Amino acid sequence: MARERVELADKEKYLETSYERLKKELEDIENNIHNLDIKNGKYEFLLEGIEGTILSANVKQTLPYNRKKIISEIVDELEYITETLENHRAKIDMERNQFIQLLDSNVKDIRLREMAISGIKNKRAFEEVLEWQKNMNKTLNRVIRIHEKNMMEHDKELSQFIQYLYTYLSTLADEMRTIPKNTKVKIDNNWKEIFQIQVPSWDEEEGKAEIRKHVDWMISKLESDEFLDDDGREDLGKIKKAIQKWLESKQLLNIIMAGKDIKVKCRKVTNDGKISNMYYSWESSNQWSGGEKWSKNMALFLGILNYVAEKKQHILPNQKRHRTVIMDNPFGKASSDHVLSPVFFIAEQLGFQFIALTAHGEGRFIRDYFPIVYSCKLRPAVGGDTSILTKEKSINYAFFKDNDPMVIERIGEREQMSIFGM
Repeated sequence: MARERVELADKEKYLETSYERLKKELEDIENNIHNLDIKNGKYEFLLEGIEGTILSANVKQTLPYNRKKIISEIVDELEYITETLENHRAKIDMERNQFIQLLDSNVKDIRLREMAISGIKNKRAFEEVLEWQKNMNKTLNRVIRIHEKNMMEHDKELSQFIQYLYTYLSTLADEMRTIPKNTKVKIDNNWKEIFQIQVPSWDEEEGKAEIRKHVDWMISKLESDEFLDDDGREDLGKIKKAIQKWLESKQLLNIIMAGKDIKVKCRKVTNDGKISNMYYSWESSNQWSGGEKWSKNMALFLGILNYVAEKKQHILPNQKRHRTVIMDNPFGKASSDHVLSPVFFIAEQLGFQFIALTAHGEGRFIRDYFPIVYSCKLRPAVGGDTSILTKEKSINYAFFKDNDPMVIERIGEREQMSIFGM
């Protein structure tokens, strides 16, 4: 009995010791679980979506003896990973915002911009971002191909437009050089041109490059806010007016000639009816007498009129005179035969008929150069309160017999249309 009593006492003591040990171990486990619950409130590692992991054999072996240290080390590692993750998340958010700002500033295509912004905002998982990036690359490559094709078409159209402008300006320059051919006069059986128009030449490639610069400048100007109305829409009327101004021949010639001037020179008609061999600059010709200035200005005016008429196809080659120039008191100091004869000769060669409204008292040349003269006078009416316009017609038949006999027959058959009675 004594031995059994001793064995029972030893078992009781063992059980009490084991109970205390297990009790302390349970308290330690509960305390660590409680601490983990607190950490879970911050790090949320017990969420259903988070998969658990299997502890290594070494951890399993040492955990019962050093539970607090192992859990503390794991929590410390968790805190480090979380802090690192937060830093990465903040960096990603910053990069995302910078990317959105870049899209807003540089991507003009609204659909493409909204697609990119929506994707970068809504895709959170890394795999989703990678898939979105892959799709965006496909979209961008397709857009780039379309844009490159459009740019090729644009460059082709632009090159054609520049070629058109270049051809037009080259033709215009060549034709300007031919205008003096319309102002030739015959002296002693020799023909002499009165004028010489010197249009600067240019290198073809350099000329096209200058035109391209001008067109690029036009495009940049049209893309500015200057051509938007109050509602932010394009002002088509303002755009049309600006383009017409920028494409004026005078401005385009100045650009392609690099600012060089077109020089006009003319010969001088002397008192004896001769024409000088040398050409005088336009500036020096403006210092000539009044009659000489009228003569050279009128000759150039007729040459330009004829050029314009040829371009508009208003020339009637089967008729001697097919155009009329009406002049209001044109002569001034131009009454000498040596300044009038070249002008009337050129007019006759080009098919012009002059009608001059001027005073008869200006000189004998009126009847020398105008075979039909109307004299208009105001005579007082009865009572003296009003005046009556009377007209007299004088025809130089000798002039027509020498120059155009058929006119006499026409004058005899029918009356010329009156310019006074309406």
